[in-house]
Amino acid sequence: MLYRKQLFGIAGAVPAMAAFGLIWRYAPHLLAFVRLPADTTADRLAFAARWLIVPGIMLLAGVIGASRRGFYADAIEGTRTPAKWGLEVNLRYNQNTVEQLLLAAIAWVALAVELPRESLIAIPASAILFSVGRVTFWIGYAVHPMARAFGMTLTALPTIAAYLWLIVRQLG
Repeated sequence: MLYRKQLFGIAGAVPAMAAFGLIWRYAPHLLAFVRLPADTTADRLAFAARWLIVPGIMLLAGVIGASRRGFYADAIEGTRTPAKWGLEVNLRYNQNTVEQLLLAAIAWVALAVELPRESLIAIPASAILFSVGRVTFWIGYAVHPMARAFGMTLTALPTIAAYLWLIVRQLG
């Protein structure tokens, strides 16, 4: 039997899955302005590295948000359990963003080397989904912890898809 919280999480995850599917399907058209790299390993890796700035900016925003909130008297000592919920949300956002960024970076580097050149559009598509996912995760978390499901799903799905594709490629 599903409980109310699980249903709330599913209600957030399902639209994120639909958004992921649509962006993934139409990425070549939606991102037609993106210039794909030359077909050399160095150019492919540089392409992935340039797109990593997007999740990096998402982490930087969280660090700035936490440092701004952490300056005030109730949190200036750096306690891990701040009195203000807003600072706790920032810290949790930052921790999760570090985790998601590390997983994405590993996947994007591997994709940059393994994907057919015309499929490299998956990297900028993943970067855009990562940023929208992080913003909606952060806002959702601030509203209610269960409201982070959409953002979490939108952030994680491209990375999960990348790992699955890479695993199948290695096995095949």
